[in-house]
Amino acid sequence: MRRGLSTNRIQFRSVEEDEIKTIHKHQNTDCTYDLSGELDLDLPWAPATLDQIKTKLEEYQKKERTSIFAIFSNDDEFVGIAAFSSRWDAWNPHMGVTIWPEHRRKGFGTEAAKFLLQAAFDDSVAHVVNCGVPDFNKEGLAFAESLGFKNQGAERRAGVMDGKFFDYVLLDMLREEYLKLYPKGGED
Repeated sequence: MRRGLSTNRIQFRSVEEDEIKTIHKHQNTDCTYDLSGELDLDLPWAPATLDQIKTKLEEYQKKERTSIFAIFSNDDEFVGIAAFSSRWDAWNPHMGVTIWPEHRRKGFGTEAAKFLLQAAFDDSVAHVVNCGVPDFNKEGLAFAESLGFKNQGAERRAGVMDGKFFDYVLLDMLREEYLKLYPKGGED
């Protein structure tokens, strides 16, 4: 499945100026909470300036054992971003995938997530990979579970949306679970 930083359907590339503009557009419209969480924006409900997005991306990239990628289709369309970090614990990295709404349900998120899982389990010491999804994001939770992630609990009242608290659901996948689901290294 994996060849360098590409698969049969997608390519991971560095985030450049044109991609930052698209990330900025999505953060201020249809992916506010997705990107605010991934980029650690202080006020997830507030619009962010282009400079704020640039600064957060630069901060993210400066962290050890951490990367954020632009996801491109093989038709050269910028379809989303992926993040991967093992800076806190190389044995327990965290991953995230955000696909722009107009490109969802086309397999790009699945391809990107499987790529990151394969990289974590085949090319590092990771024994577990984790991710998190706000409980109001039912599609995101179903997506993570469809990949084989297991619900491990939640940070209760982790944030507020529309005047109501939401929980941040924590999910993970053990190396043994990955090998049962993806015995050929990320391929079905």
